[in-house]
Amino acid sequence: MDFDWTKSMGFDKLGLYYEIGMDGIEGECFDYSVYLDGDVTEEKRDEITKAIGEYFAPYDEKEIYTGYLNVSAEDDKIMIYLDLGNVSPQYEQVSINGILQAINNVSGIKSVVVNEGLGEF
Repeated sequence: MDFDWTKSMGFDKLGLYYEIGMDGIEGECFDYSVYLDGDVTEEKRDEITKAIGEYFAPYDEKEIYTGYLNVSAEDDKIMIYLDLGNVSPQYEQVSINGILQAINNVSGIKSVVVNEGLGEF
């Protein structure tokens, strides 16, 4: 029986409009593969970046570090990289779930897979 990372992380309880899955975990870094209903464009990448920035702005204003983030566009998906290095333990789940909640406000997302392919050894 395979371990269900999606349920373990509580992603199934976030009430997201898109499908969510998680393949595994390794250390303090997370890769979010964001699949869209349409084409991957720089505009969609910018929209996702803006949504994440707005979501975490209240933490930034209070000088609460929520991790290093990078958003990039690839051929078939948008990639979001999160590094939790130096994040206080009480804000780790805020960061991990916050990305998913932030992009829930972006239309056209079909699915997100966290740490895609990590469970395939």
